[in-house]
Amino acid sequence: MPRKYKRKTDRISTPLEELERAVKEVQQGKTIRQVGKEMKICRMTIKRYMDKKKLGEVTKPGYERTAAAKKVFNENMEKELADHIKTLAAMFHGIGVMKCRELAFEFAQRNKIDMPASWTRDKKAGPDWFNAFKARYHLACRVPEATSLGRATAFNKHNVGEFFDNLSKVMDR
Repeated sequence: MPRKYKRKTDRISTPLEELERAVKEVQQGKTIRQVGKEMKICRMTIKRYMDKKKLGEVTKPGYERTAAAKKVFNENMEKELADHIKTLAAMFHGIGVMKCRELAFEFAQRNKIDMPASWTRDKKAGPDWFNAFKARYHLACRVPEATSLGRATAFNKHNVGEFFDNLSKVMDR
């Protein structure tokens, strides 16, 4: 299964307003082929749009409906999960990929959300879902390196300021 869809054609890229104008010109007596040449739109695109309009099936162009049917979390829930993972990372307690996937599964389970059967079987979110989620929210899930508490707390505004003061003194010499 491809990880990121690569579009092969630019068929649906014609704006809806342009298609509406083309349909009006066809209804005024021009042929579909003439209108297609004048407006630089494929004649089959115009014909397909006219047929759909006749049947009342005109919707927003694109693949929004098919992808939305397979979504596990809504946007708010995904944002909440991403914020939680980022908060853990900010507190020097980042989690690895497997733990992130398990966390997503647990989040879906506690909120009683329908999820793919593979999630229930493996007790964690799928790798494809997780990679897409990571890309959407710019996450870097890594197991944190061992950092002592003293080292983590020593990295504060006062100490950093002193370091740069000392650095500027050395650079001035």
